[in-house]
Amino acid sequence: MDYMKLLSACVAVAITGGSFAMVATPVEAKSPIIVVADSDIVIRSISYADLNLASASGEATLNGRVGGGIKSLCLEATDGADSGFVPNVWSHKCRTSAWNQARPQVSQAVRRARDIAQNGFSPIAAVAITITVTK
Repeated sequence: MDYMKLLSACVAVAITGGSFAMVATPVEAKSPIIVVADSDIVIRSISYADLNLASASGEATLNGRVGGGIKSLCLEATDGADSGFVPNVWSHKCRTSAWNQARPQVSQAVRRARDIAQNGFSPIAAVAITITVTK
């Protein structure tokens, strides 16, 4: 009798497990996540994770990276137009807007680095400098 109870229990577990396996949705069957970006928005992220922003040379290097990112960003945003009066006006507006976004982020990153150098921690989160303009 004990053998029959054991066998019945095993069969019940196998059937129950099999039915759960058939009902459960496999990970591969999930719908893909589709991200659609606005084609009129140009974004640059500038990392500074490798820099010591508590030093003047680290801060200068970050400002150089940001300048290069802004140049690239504005060339893309203005479709590479960099000669003539109207394209120069667009490029100037783009650079002004980008630097206005970047400067506070650079200041915050430097403040964070100095907090860490002085206190060992900072309440400011570490993030990349992110600049966004529209075409």
